[in-house]
Amino acid sequence: MSRHPTRRDTLVGLAAGAGLLAAGEALAQGGAYKEAPSLAEQVKAGKLPPVAQRLPEKPLVVPVADKVGEYGGTWRRAFLGPADSNNYVRVVYDGLFRFSPDGAKIEPKIALGAEPSADYKVWTLNLRKGAKWSDGAPFTADDILFWYNDVLLNKELTPTLPGWIRNADGSPAKVEKVDDHAVRFTYAAPATLFLTAVANQDGADRTFAMFLPAHYLKKFHPTHTPKADVDKAAQAAGFKAWTELFANRNAPPENPERPTMAAWAPASRASDPVFTLRRNPYYIGVDSAGNQLPYLDEVRFTFFADAQALNLAAIAGQFDMQERHVNMTNYPVLKDQEKTGKYRIVTWPTFGGADAVIALNQTYKADPEMGKLMANVVFRRALSLAINRDQIKESVFLGLGEARQGVPAPWHPYFPGAEWAQKFTEFKRDEANKMLDGIGLDKKDAQGLRLLPNGKPATIEISVVPAFGAWPDVALLVSKDWEAVGVKTIVQIRERALHFKMNENNELMAEIWNEDTSAFPYTGNAKVDPRNAPILTMGPLWRRWYASDGKEGAEPPPEMKRIVEIVDKARTVGPEEQVKLSQELYRIWADQLFEIGTVGLTPMVQGVVVANTKFRNVPTTLGNDWPLRSPGNARTEQFYFAK
Repeated sequence: MSRHPTRRDTLVGLAAGAGLLAAGEALAQGGAYKEAPSLAEQVKAGKLPPVAQRLPEKPLVVPVADKVGEYGGTWRRAFLGPADSNNYVRVVYDGLFRFSPDGAKIEPKIALGAEPSADYKVWTLNLRKGAKWSDGAPFTADDILFWYNDVLLNKELTPTLPGWIRNADGSPAKVEKVDDHAVRFTYAAPATLFLTAVANQDGADRTFAMFLPAHYLKKFHPTHTPKADVDKAAQAAGFKAWTELFANRNAPPENPERPTMAAWAPASRASDPVFTLRRNPYYIGVDSAGNQLPYLDEVRFTFFADAQALNLAAIAGQFDMQERHVNMTNYPVLKDQEKTGKYRIVTWPTFGGADAVIALNQTYKADPEMGKLMANVVFRRALSLAINRDQIKESVFLGLGEARQGVPAPWHPYFPGAEWAQKFTEFKRDEANKMLDGIGLDKKDAQGLRLLPNGKPATIEISVVPAFGAWPDVALLVSKDWEAVGVKTIVQIRERALHFKMNENNELMAEIWNEDTSAFPYTGNAKVDPRNAPILTMGPLWRRWYASDGKEGAEPPPEMKRIVEIVDKARTVGPEEQVKLSQELYRIWADQLFEIGTVGLTPMVQGVVVANTKFRNVPTTLGNDWPLRSPGNARTEQFYFAK
């Protein structure tokens, strides 16, 4: 298994950015741009402006993984329906900035670049003059100001400010238009991780990206269109409120009319059996030879009712490049079928964390006694020691990876040390039994199940979404281990949307997911910050407590409050202090077992890549993590078919 280079928590990614911009300037001066034959035909027919007029003055020059590609073809891919919208997000990675393939740098994408002040309190984002949305409308600073003034600061659309844009006192950072192609962000304290956050403001998880097509969305917003008209439109479309209509019209997977800046724009909906993306004729990127990207005409997501059917299709070679939902347990058969010549297999191990973690709900209310028990760290430690991770590793992870808690990888600067990564991961059933006895669970029924003070068996239900790995298998093995120490355990398989809704409503007792944000604890939707949503089922009511300034929800324990303090402070300090704070954060995380890790550093989660042998420029190594939007950080617009 390959290892990734150390991820430097860079402030700007200057080296990569400068190279890209310099190349863009050189190409712009030469002006010898080329385009896909289908677009050239539209230009000839008078349906499109010439390619030089469709590109910005300084286009994004995209490095190719292997060689300059060829135009044409449809990328056949799979998805599991509307709830799988992040499948789309990962493919297009439609951001102002994006992470490099190895995850070590932040590169300009839609934006031209960024300039911080000496104290990092002020950031100026420079945009590309002449950049256009997929419908040909100009992309300007007004599209960022529309997001800020009309979406972020609108309490109906954004009830709680996201952490990255918030000052310590809860107020939003100030955002001002410098001119049509520059926007200034001003914070009360140094915002050293500003660009790391901006690289994730791309509309993932059905959120609002920090740049929106104002010319299109204004007609659904009561500040710009009479509210009576907007309400009438919402009602006609079957929505209860204008905010629901606005969110729907803003989501590209649900609304192909919504302009985007991505290499491909939706031509159908994620609710359709086939969700199709088509080439954006105004995409801002070119290769080093001046060919406008993307090379591929279309991306076609075919709906599969479940992951098992999708995996059978992958084994049969029905996809051109698929890693999402490909089950690692199928790796042996995929490698065996590789010799047919239809496809090749590449593995991208994850960036850290653990590939199956169990989070216990410490704010669970439906059964107060179980809620109190799950909030007891001794109970969580006992359950961790009761898990036979060697068995899980061999039977579910094909012997790959290592037993570990959800902390960064050993080669990452935030790694707290091996003793913390392996804390409470040894299989010690006898010790687990003693610990459970010691917290008052020493009485058992005839079946050997431990009894709560009310006489009922201690029971945990683990909710599992069969999404990115053999998590049901992990859950079943964990349930046997926990029942062996007297804790009744029920495994409940659920559909993703229902699972997330129950999480939000504080209805889940426990869940299995993966810890895929350990390298990025301060930006994106990091799982260590209880104020984020959606988040692991470790304490949904903590988020309400923070959002309401303690008026609602449940107060977090001191250890979680300290993690929140660290998150807020780390966003304002330099890399050296960030490292120290991060290591402290992960020592607390592992010690308190806010999530119980099993096995990590494997390609289980979206890391087994099935690629058509003719599908090229797919990197053999890639930083694989959700904040990187993998495979989006592979620069998907440079994928192509070899003729």
